[in-house]
Amino acid sequence: MTEKELERQNFLTWCKYATLEEIERAKRTNKKTLERLLYKYADEVEKINNSKYVSEYISQHNVGVQKLELSLEIAR
Repeated sequence: MTEKELERQNFLTWCKYATLEEIERAKRTNKKTLERLLYKYADEVEKINNSKYVSEYISQHNVGVQKLELSLEIAR
Protein backbone atom coordinates (compact mmCIF):
# COMPACT_ATOMS: atom_id res chain seq x y z
CA MET A 1 0.00 0.00 0.00
CA THR A 2 1.41 3.36 -1.01
CA GLU A 3 1.63 6.35 1.30
CA LYS A 4 -1.22 8.10 -0.55
CA GLU A 5 -3.45 5.03 -0.29
CA LEU A 6 -2.71 4.78 3.42
CA GLU A 7 -3.48 8.48 3.90
CA ARG A 8 -6.79 8.04 2.07
CA GLN A 9 -7.78 4.96 4.04
CA ASN A 10 -6.84 6.52 7.39
CA PHE A 11 -8.66 9.77 6.68
CA LEU A 12 -11.85 8.11 5.46
CA THR A 13 -11.87 5.76 8.45
CA TRP A 14 -11.43 8.76 10.74
CA CYS A 15 -14.32 10.55 8.98
CA LYS A 16 -16.53 7.52 9.46
CA TYR A 17 -15.98 7.24 13.21
CA ALA A 18 -15.06 10.78 14.36
CA THR A 19 -17.35 12.49 16.82
CA LEU A 20 -18.39 16.13 16.44
CA GLU A 21 -15.94 17.04 19.20
CA GLU A 22 -13.07 15.34 17.37
CA ILE A 23 -13.98 17.10 14.13
CA GLU A 24 -14.12 20.49 15.87
CA ARG A 25 -10.74 19.81 17.52
CA ALA A 26 -9.26 18.91 14.12
CA LYS A 27 -10.64 22.14 12.66
CA ARG A 28 -8.85 24.13 15.37
CA THR A 29 -5.53 22.29 15.40
CA ASN A 30 -5.07 21.03 11.82
CA LYS A 31 -7.29 23.28 9.74
CA LYS A 32 -5.13 23.36 6.58
CA THR A 33 -4.60 19.61 6.54
CA LEU A 34 -8.27 18.92 7.21
CA GLU A 35 -9.34 21.28 4.42
CA ARG A 36 -6.86 19.69 1.99
CA LEU A 37 -8.07 16.18 2.76
CA LEU A 38 -11.75 17.15 2.66
CA TYR A 39 -11.22 18.75 -0.74
CA LYS A 40 -9.24 15.79 -2.02
CA TYR A 41 -11.73 13.14 -0.86
CA ALA A 42 -14.96 15.18 -0.94
CA ASP A 43 -17.00 12.61 -2.90
CA GLU A 44 -16.08 9.78 -0.58
CA VAL A 45 -16.66 11.86 2.56
CA GLU A 46 -20.11 12.76 1.21
CA LYS A 47 -20.92 9.06 0.79
CA ILE A 48 -19.83 8.41 4.38
CA ASN A 49 -21.98 11.28 5.64
CA ASN A 50 -24.98 10.01 3.70
CA SER A 51 -24.57 6.48 5.05
CA LYS A 52 -24.24 7.89 8.61
CA TYR A 53 -27.47 9.82 8.12
CA VAL A 54 -29.34 6.75 6.85
CA SER A 55 -28.03 4.60 9.71
CA GLU A 56 -29.03 7.21 12.30
CA TYR A 57 -32.46 7.61 10.69
CA ILE A 58 -33.09 3.87 10.77
CA SER A 59 -32.02 3.54 14.41
CA GLN A 60 -33.89 6.65 15.61
CA HIS A 61 -37.13 5.94 13.80
CA ASN A 62 -37.16 2.19 14.29
CA VAL A 63 -37.54 1.70 10.54
CA GLY A 64 -36.50 -1.52 8.92
CA VAL A 65 -34.18 -1.44 5.93
CA GLN A 66 -36.86 -2.89 3.63
CA LYS A 67 -39.29 -0.13 4.62
CA LEU A 68 -36.62 2.49 3.97
CA GLU A 69 -35.82 0.99 0.55
CA LEU A 70 -39.52 1.08 -0.33
CA SER A 71 -39.80 4.76 0.63
CA LEU A 72 -36.70 5.58 -1.44
CA GLU A 73 -38.14 3.69 -4.40
CA ILE A 74 -41.44 5.61 -4.13
CA ALA A 75 -39.58 8.92 -3.91
CA ARG A 76 -37.92 8.32 -7.28
